[in-house]
Amino acid sequence: MLNLKVGAPMQDSIEQEPPIAAAGGVVYRWSAAGQLEILLIKKQDGFWTLPKGRIEPGEDERTAVAREVAEETSVTGEVGPMVRQVLYTIQKSGRLRRKTVSYYLVRAISGRPRPQARERILRVRWFAIGVALRRIRRRRLRNVVRAARALLSAGTAPETSDSA
Repeated sequence: MLNLKVGAPMQDSIEQEPPIAAAGGVVYRWSAAGQLEILLIKKQDGFWTLPKGRIEPGEDERTAVAREVAEETSVTGEVGPMVRQVLYTIQKSGRLRRKTVSYYLVRAISGRPRPQARERILRVRWFAIGVALRRIRRRRLRNVVRAARALLSAGTAPETSDSA
């Protein structure tokens, strides 16, 4: 949902520039009890969400996901398959812009979740997937997490890093 201020100058149509490209991660782990847990961040605007960020020049999506997850959460992980790509509109510098975010599964390997103030992150926390779905405010992100759960339930993503 796009919130526009009344009276703010705005172009009538979305810019014809390419969409802003970003990548994000559905960071997961299995608890000792075998329960699927998802790592969420709480930004300064107060919303629980998934870690994500802009793809840097010369960077591919998978590299961007690993970097953003580590920068925002202090957790490193193994980037798995793409879960879903979302496209939405944002307001940037007084104009409407399209933004596309590719979300990937990321199996947590190491690191203790720590909020990163320089990334405007207030909290980082593991949640059981059902609780995570209730904490995430945006429907498009809940749909990403549901798609990730379906991939993990289908056995599409690696659960361990053991090589056979």
